[in-house]
Amino acid sequence: MPRGGQAWGYAHGQWFEAVKLLLTRPREQAEALAIKLRARDIDVWIEPMLSIIPHTNVKLETHDYQALLVTSSNGADSLAEATTRRDLKLYAVGDVTAATLSHHGFADVWSADGNVDDLAAMVEKDVDPSEGSLLHVGGVYLAGDLVSRLRSSGYKTRHVALYHTVAASTLTQEARCAMANKEIDGVLFFSPGTARIFVALVSGALCEKALVDMTAFCLSEAVAKAANRASWGHLVVSDRPAAASLIAAVMAAQ
Repeated sequence: MPRGGQAWGYAHGQWFEAVKLLLTRPREQAEALAIKLRARDIDVWIEPMLSIIPHTNVKLETHDYQALLVTSSNGADSLAEATTRRDLKLYAVGDVTAATLSHHGFADVWSADGNVDDLAAMVEKDVDPSEGSLLHVGGVYLAGDLVSRLRSSGYKTRHVALYHTVAASTLTQEARCAMANKEIDGVLFFSPGTARIFVALVSGALCEKALVDMTAFCLSEAVAKAANRASWGHLVVSDRPAAASLIAAVMAAQ
């Protein structure tokens, strides 16, 4: 049986050194992802770049809108907490957000399978502005101005913040040591924001050199652009902006 600090797996009568990935998602989402990765003999280190602070005092009047727009998994989680209705018509920015909504029991979910511009284009194609207003639910800080674009296209649209995020201010000592000891093989990024925070914290901790032995696995080109501010050994972009596709990219890179 192998010894040492590295993670090991056992299959087909042989021991093998397991891949270890650092997960940057908010803790609850990272823990759910960790279960899927460990089932594939991939060890994980959870190092959230963001903490989600829900706005519990928001009163959501969903009956006033023909559809709701959701642009992140955090927004999907917060919406599930803010309303007991599961019959709402929901438009999600991508498949990760759509899957989160479906996980919470929402039945009428449509995915733009892309970014905010793709979501706006989908709404403009499928939704009649004369049939009612739209509500964009999300955080305080948003990527892209979805509301302004839809308003310019004739839609009555408003935004409600259901949460805000607090960025990590430093990497944990354990994570810095693991990177310095080359115990981390790669980092998963699901948003440009978490990628930017991670790169900034690595720079602040003066451990950028560790990244040359690691792979950045990115959900989309926008995420990769943010991650590429650092010098990685490899940078891999998911074929589609979906968690299953990113996991497939991880498996293919082994």
